Amino acid sequence: MATYVISDLHGQLHIFEKLLEKIAFSEEDFLYVIGDAIDRGPDGIAILLKIMDTPNMELLLGNHEFMMLNTVSPDGSVDDISGRDSKLWLIANKGISTFEEYQKLDENRRKELLTWLTSRQLTKLVDAGGKTFCLTHSYYSDDAIEIPYSELTYELVRNIVWNTPYRYDIYAPISEYSKKPWTFVIGHVPVQRIMQEVKLEIFHEENIYVIDGGCAYKASGNLPDSCCGVICMRLEDMDVTTLSFSDVQ
Repeated sequence: MATYVISDLHGQLHIFEKLLEKIAFSEEDFLYVIGDAIDRGPDGIAILLKIMDTPNMELLLGNHEFMMLNTVSPDGSVDDISGRDSKLWLIANKGISTFEEYQKLDENRRKELLTWLTSRQLTKLVDAGGKTFCLTHSYYSDDAIEIPYSELTYELVRNIVWNTPYRYDIYAPISEYSKKPWTFVIGHVPVQRIMQEVKLEIFHEENIYVIDGGCAYKASGNLPDSCCGVICMRLEDMDVTTLSFSDVQ
């Protein structure tokens, strides 16, 4: 059994499926997707449903799922999208493609998806290979580890899924991570943005590993296909697999 972690697929189902083939993912393995499965790309809802319907996959919420949950109606209807994050999600963060996909589901399937999403956690501690990994989309709070989203406040969730050491506007100091005995695996900010280099490789600083491979750039076209894609870490030995969009054309 191997334990894998990926992040920030941003609606790119095709490269997700190709990554699973590349790592020979099987029923004996387990996969954590640490947020931002949706938006920007065309297949965010399809990715959510795939994770939801696969027993050995688990989603930890990111800021894009958070925005979705604070936009759509909790009863699964699609008539009201006046939630507190509606403009932030649909306009500023390209959530419209996800919402259009969501509208096509029947109401019962939408309700099932929302029930599942609100039961997801934000942060999880996982022991593998003699280490304790803290898997989270970006930041953390001791009060939210392995607690379902439905039991957390809006403000606490917002801090966890948005704050990061790698953006000045939503800054969280690295010292908040390094004081913990865990190895953090996070996403949220593409490695290309952090390193200011056009290449697809994991970023490591102190006890933080960033695995956002820049799938968001595929929709925008801001990077060549050879320089963005997915980064996957196997926790048992911290082996890293990368797959670019040019690899799957």
